[in-house]
Amino acid sequence: MSNPGTLYSVIMPLYNEGAHIVGNLQRTADALRLLGEFELIVVDDGSVDDSRAELERAIGLFPELRVFHIEHSGKGEALRRGAAEVRGKFVIFFDADLDLPPEQILFFIALQRAKNADAVIGSKMHADSTVDYPLIRRVYSLGYYLLVKALFGLPVRDTQTGLKLVRSDLLRQALAQTQVKGFAFDLELLVHLVRLQAYMVEAPVVVDFKIKFGGIGVATVWEIFSETMSTWWRLLRDR
Repeated sequence: MSNPGTLYSVIMPLYNEGAHIVGNLQRTADALRLLGEFELIVVDDGSVDDSRAELERAIGLFPELRVFHIEHSGKGEALRRGAAEVRGKFVIFFDADLDLPPEQILFFIALQRAKNADAVIGSKMHADSTVDYPLIRRVYSLGYYLLVKALFGLPVRDTQTGLKLVRSDLLRQALAQTQVKGFAFDLELLVHLVRLQAYMVEAPVVVDFKIKFGGIGVATVWEIFSETMSTWWRLLRDR
């Protein structure tokens, strides 16, 4: 599956996953061992459950694992912190809750090699994706896609799926220009990758949705909209 000598770095942001993290790491490591050489980087985004203790236990179980802790700052900051530590030629962003089964990482790597892509972006809107989301979640996703398409014109339809593979040198260049810590981090990252002329392809995903999205409220929708518009305005001024 992997090229000889290629190291893959998998960054898993984590928040309050203590009850599941050891098992989730076991499943992820089992899948990644088919690659050859890899490293697992978990960034704990200020969890308030027993995640820290469980991660300390996991260090003794998985020799490929490195763990970092930050104050609660958002997923974007956790990914940024993990990216500063990678040693691999390719970096894979992957959520620690396993909403996206880790076996999909192998397909992303195969697709990157087949297309010689700089980045492979997971997309729930891909025709071959298997997604069991509530209807309201689909409506929000479609609305956000239309907003992002109108404002940024990105060559991908889904900016927010938590599985991405990026060439590490390009990732470092893009991250050096990002500022967002929260929801719009993925969006801002992709904008900068496009500006760096990264060749990216979309990939289908299977989503094993564990947390029902029906509880999203007007305040959350407004926060997402506000952060996205602020990102658009800042990037427009920085051109």
